[in-house]
Amino acid sequence: MAALRVTSACAAPWGEALLDNIEFELAAGSVLSIIGPNGAGKSTLLHMLAGGIPLSRGTVTLGGELLPEWPRLQKARAVAVLPQHSTLSFPYTVEEVILLGRTPHRSGARADRQVLEDVLRATDILCLRNRLYTQLSGGEKQRVQLARALAQVWRAEDSPTRLLLLDEPTTALDLAHQQMVLQTIRELTDGGCAVVLVAHDFNLAAAVADEIMVLHHGRQVLTGTPREVLTESMFQQVFAVGALIGKHPSSDRPLVIQP
Repeated sequence: MAALRVTSACAAPWGEALLDNIEFELAAGSVLSIIGPNGAGKSTLLHMLAGGIPLSRGTVTLGGELLPEWPRLQKARAVAVLPQHSTLSFPYTVEEVILLGRTPHRSGARADRQVLEDVLRATDILCLRNRLYTQLSGGEKQRVQLARALAQVWRAEDSPTRLLLLDEPTTALDLAHQQMVLQTIRELTDGGCAVVLVAHDFNLAAAVADEIMVLHHGRQVLTGTPREVLTESMFQQVFAVGALIGKHPSSDRPLVIQP
């Protein structure tokens, strides 16, 4: 059974269709990366998968059940979202922000503290744990918000289906922490969590994704493996740019060389 199945999904929350006829399946432990030009509908699709934008047609099924039929508490245990922009103006400590991700769970203080320790290490913010969130740099805030989302879906025992939705998770991160994000995604998927990742970095998408979806004007242009999708003709047709496609020296995955 697919962790996530989207069938003929359309969304028009303000009249004009923002997404039209989206279809895909995502297995547990798999990564789907979404790419496309600005305004293509990538973030809108992520919000739709989280249940924040209603469908005008079609269905989204999570763990075999229609998404709108999931009780809120169970859905909060199963689905975590890292939005493109996270706003928090309260002077919470880093630990307090991360523990917000454990709010839906009834796993007990000891288990929640262990999850806290795990995600602090996974995002390299142990040294920030007692700092006020409002005093952090942009990159530090991004890692804290990632840790908060990770904490929500960290343990397999918390939900039979787990889905992590990431919108540009490497924004404002240096190269070392970008690599850290990729490693953390791999660890989560090894444990059965499904991941949908919006990315502007094509090589990041190529490195981590099992499949890539190309969106353009709210339509699904192409979906397939990184090698099937990341082609010179696709970049010319969708992004109107020339790009050279090579082979990564340490893997079989494509390497996008932009002019």
